[in-house]
Amino acid sequence: MITATAGWSEAVEERAQRLLRYQVGTEGPDGAPVTVQTMFQRCGFTPIASARFLMCIPPLTAMHELTKTVTRFRIDGDACPDPAGMAKAALSFAGRAVAVHELHPERRLVAGVISTLLGLQGSSRR
Repeated sequence: MITATAGWSEAVEERAQRLLRYQVGTEGPDGAPVTVQTMFQRCGFTPIASARFLMCIPPLTAMHELTKTVTRFRIDGDACPDPAGMAKAALSFAGRAVAVHELHPERRLVAGVISTLLGLQGSSRR
């Protein structure tokens, strides 16, 4: 039971619900929306458990796992043209960090300081 609830929080729950609402496409003649929840159901996964899982594992692992699911999913027989892009967009919509600067904001600060210092160094040589 401990492993099943490890990492759960209200934030995880909210992000999981947002992930499930993310629209991955439309289908049929009426353009019915297809969401991540629909995708999980059609792939044989339990939607809420799958979404919670993706919110609790390391971000890059979540990207990889969701990309695998998007890759195998079809809407009206068509595959997603950019599974990794779709996975990133869905996780980002849910509030999950998916880019290096989001995972490590300190790197952005360090890069900014280095850029500034290099700019100052270049201007002092003139």
